[in-house]
Amino acid sequence: MERTELAKNYLNDYVGRLTDILNQIDPEKLGQVITTFIEAFKSGNTIYVVGNGGSAATASHMQADFRFFVRYFSKFRPKIIALTDNVPMITAIGNDNNFDDVFVEQMRGQFTSGDVLIAISASGNSPNLVKAAEFANELGGTTIAFVGFLGGRLNEISKVPLYTPNPKGDYGPIEDVHMILNHIIVNYLATDEEFLALT
Repeated sequence: MERTELAKNYLNDYVGRLTDILNQIDPEKLGQVITTFIEAFKSGNTIYVVGNGGSAATASHMQADFRFFVRYFSKFRPKIIALTDNVPMITAIGNDNNFDDVFVEQMRGQFTSGDVLIAISASGNSPNLVKAAEFANELGGTTIAFVGFLGGRLNEISKVPLYTPNPKGDYGPIEDVHMILNHIIVNYLATDEEFLALT
């Protein structure tokens, strides 16, 4: 079989796996996530985003979209911080303390009641994300989790878990879905009257 045909078969298989996950998105949970965002924006609270590896890139991408892309349809600038972006801070904490603390240490003295933490993870079990979510819950924040596989610990402890099951170890499609969720949310805001009324 020629490589073109093999690639076509793999493409169809991958798209099928991706579609299966997208079809499992719970509209009610998605609505809760969007409502949480808008309420935080209205009250002047900050949204913090965390993740590891490819999910760290999604966290950074989310910050860019919410801080810059929204300018195309709104003058409002949301307060959103990707705790994945400060490499000196992350390496200092990881080297001098523990990698499990790289996010929670950045939250100390900064995260307050009413703030929101979004933890993005394929497995939902990354210790540094779980620790950050537990800390946010203790301070009266709202925790949102974008998780796949079996949901993991984040699915259990997050106040608004957006869990889309997929086979354990199949990272590509679930990471794609988490990026798509980011794009769905930020593009939806362009149609939301309550968000568009913010100044």
